[in-house]
Amino acid sequence: MKIRLSKQDSHTCQLMGADTVKLCEMQGFAPRLDNKKQSRTEANVYGFKAEFAVARLFNLELPTVNVATDGGVDLWFGDFTIDVKFTNDEYGNLIFDSMEKFKSQIGILVGRTDDPDVMRVNGWMDRANFKKTCHSHNFGYGDRLYLKHDELLPIESLWSRLMQHKFQ
Repeated sequence: MKIRLSKQDSHTCQLMGADTVKLCEMQGFAPRLDNKKQSRTEANVYGFKAEFAVARLFNLELPTVNVATDGGVDLWFGDFTIDVKFTNDEYGNLIFDSMEKFKSQIGILVGRTDDPDVMRVNGWMDRANFKKTCHSHNFGYGDRLYLKHDELLPIESLWSRLMQHKFQ
């Protein structure tokens, strides 16, 4: 499902991405970057765009800048925790460094499109089923756990599950 961000949302993501990098620099440490093809600022901007896309889709509170850590939680739907993972590929993989790093109850994969204001919400998986069905692969920086985009559940099914929980 493609989600178009408003110009205001995209602008806010630009500011939040730049602010995150600046805050890290002001603290005296270089922000981590595993991807040599883009700046850390650009990576942060697109990470925020992915989170904004999911927040807008589910009408959730928008993400904020976290200086130290987000604790593995990007968004909340009631008491459900959501970790939004961004990929520079429109259809990529939902990747976690380890099960210990998958702290939220739900992981959602969002991909980049040719339009910088449009994000593709590829699908989702709950932590328990990710653990049962994930694969291990070294993408060039150590073994990671992943599911391909077409192994994920459709995002519409997450909406249905969350609404059932909310109204039961």
